[in-house]
Amino acid sequence: MAESRIEKAGKNLLSSVLQKVLNLALIYVSRLVFVKVLDAGYLGIDGLFSNVLNMLSLADLGMETVMMYSLYQPIAENDTKKIGTLISFFRKIYLTIAVLILGAGLALIPFLKYIVNLEKAIPYLEWYYVLALLNVVMSYLFVYRTTLIAADQKSYILNKYIIIFKGITFATQTVVLLVFRNYFVYLFAALVIGFISNLRQNAVAIKMYPYLKEHSLALQPEEKKQIGTNVKAAFLYKMCGTIQGNTDNILISVFVGTLFVGYYSNYSMIVAAVISIVTLIFTSVKAGVGNLIASGVASKNHNLFLFRVLEIVNFWLISFCVTCFICLFQDYIEISFGTDYLLTFPVVVVIALNFYTSNIRQNLWTFRETTGLFFETRNITAVTAIINIFLSMILGYFWGMFGIIVATVIARMIYAWWKEPLILFHKYFHVSPKEYYVTYIKRVCLCTAVCAVTYGICNLIHMKNLYMSLLIKILVCIIVPNGIFLGYFFRTKEFEYLYKKVLGIFVNPKRFP
Repeated sequence: MAESRIEKAGKNLLSSVLQKVLNLALIYVSRLVFVKVLDAGYLGIDGLFSNVLNMLSLADLGMETVMMYSLYQPIAENDTKKIGTLISFFRKIYLTIAVLILGAGLALIPFLKYIVNLEKAIPYLEWYYVLALLNVVMSYLFVYRTTLIAADQKSYILNKYIIIFKGITFATQTVVLLVFRNYFVYLFAALVIGFISNLRQNAVAIKMYPYLKEHSLALQPEEKKQIGTNVKAAFLYKMCGTIQGNTDNILISVFVGTLFVGYYSNYSMIVAAVISIVTLIFTSVKAGVGNLIASGVASKNHNLFLFRVLEIVNFWLISFCVTCFICLFQDYIEISFGTDYLLTFPVVVVIALNFYTSNIRQNLWTFRETTGLFFETRNITAVTAIINIFLSMILGYFWGMFGIIVATVIARMIYAWWKEPLILFHKYFHVSPKEYYVTYIKRVCLCTAVCAVTYGICNLIHMKNLYMSLLIKILVCIIVPNGIFLGYFFRTKEFEYLYKKVLGIFVNPKRFP
């Protein structure tokens, strides 16, 4: 019997979270070795290159989102010919993207000296950058097939291979650092293993969907036009979002120093890992929501109820993470890297706020992408990015790192937080977003109160043994916020629905709606 949407979402969720938790553990240990073996300057350029290359990846932004949206209906209808045609069409686009990113990346080499701000110069900087660039370019040679697996709600099949190759990459890079103490060989190892991993995932996709090897028909002109319109809109939306999310390190490097990018990267490493887990949770759900909407088996009232259910999940996850960041970050950094790598507590608070204001919209993004509202929302992040860059330069000049990060928070709150739900509720649900805004404000107050209470309790814990102190604080962060949230949501219809569905994954899975 075919798997239900709930079963697939459950498998994707469990395997994705396992994969990301293991990846986080490997990244943590790898970072410890990295800091011990190489100079802090290398940590700075590692974080800086990551942001620069994310900016270069603008060429593909929106493509994967539109590709998944285009595949939902033919997958629901089991139209293999249409799926093959779409995959062939996107293959050509992705190859073009790979060439564009490579060309743009190489063109940026002469400008590296203007954004790297170190007291002690690092030799062979350009070669390090080229290796990191090739690692990014390579991924676009295979993604058009693996995206089909995600759209078909079967990401869990690929996750086991991702886990295996992440482990191999970690082990190899750790050995390379300890034996050669060389950053070039460290990056080269990641490039080679990444290529093999992509080859393997590509082979899995071909085995699962053998019809992809068959000759496919060309898309009709009107279909190409519609996809092109969606891609342009999604590109603008995500391009500006990426600029907004990846300029902080560049501005910190310019205004404060590249060394502080390295200090900040120890915090942002954990934030990025947590974001990837949260994103995977909603990605696991997104294909099911997209399939549900494309099939038309549920009413918009039911879909609005489902939106509210997922809003609780979104808020609970993000607020719990914010509480942990504020209460645990400083102890974690001190134990892992030493007091020299600590940032001030106000900076820690704005790092947590930055995480909250961005990721509290994960559910909005899920419904935006599955309902196809690309054109209507295309300008939201453009306006936000312009405000962000303007504020970051001003506040960064006066307040340094704190000002740069808090500018990103302010920029989102000025425009994006109210505009995006307004469009979704008016264009798709056809109801007023007033209730959403009121609920949002109430939950911001709830999150603030939970953070204050939990931090106050953690602040009472003073032990000479830092490890024991951190362990007790972790227990407080697990019990207090989740206990409050459980009491707050327990009697709601949305929580009752969520509880039954989650329990159903393990006991008696049921289909939507």
